[in-house]
Amino acid sequence: MRRFALRSCHGYRRQVNKSKVLGSPGGITDACGRGFYKSSSQDLQCSRCPTHSFSDKEGSSRCDCEDSYYRAPSDPPYVACTRPPSAPQNLIFNINQTTVSLEWSPPADNGGRNDVTYRILCKRCSWEQGECVPCGSNIGYMPQQTGLVDNYVTVMDLLAHANYTFEVEAVNGVSDLSRSQRLFAAVSITTGQAVMNGSKFDADSNLVE
Repeated sequence: MRRFALRSCHGYRRQVNKSKVLGSPGGITDACGRGFYKSSSQDLQCSRCPTHSFSDKEGSSRCDCEDSYYRAPSDPPYVACTRPPSAPQNLIFNINQTTVSLEWSPPADNGGRNDVTYRILCKRCSWEQGECVPCGSNIGYMPQQTGLVDNYVTVMDLLAHANYTFEVEAVNGVSDLSRSQRLFAAVSITTGQAVMNGSKFDADSNLVE
């Protein structure tokens, strides 16, 4: 710890402390205060913690994320901590016998990230008790079931006269790090109905948040 003596205009003397911490093998570097960090001993200046992150001790090499916020493994230390997106909005469906088309709007909150994609979970439900089990591998998805970048999917090869529930979830680069409850939009349908001339049904009442 180095101490500098300063003389005020009234002749009094006071002590100014400047914290030092061990840095590279060649010497010492100034310690970053709370709310700041240095990711490398080669950095000349301290950086302020990014949005939704903090450092609560001096000499931090990185900032920790606030509760419910995360940093993906590929995120550099200088980017803000982010969170999973909210549920997709305005889910609608169209039934054509054993084929179902789903469309939706993007989530109101993308979690602070631009890598939002969608995944579909299909469940087949019994008539009597309403118990649901995941759909088997015989179900087809166009263009695909996960990693969807567009806001629509067609689910094919469903059983006739069967009950299904579809969950549409928006995910981003930190969704798998979250311990919070999943947020998704859901709709329940019954196959084997007559073609409804392309009419669409609003599924907002089944939105789960």
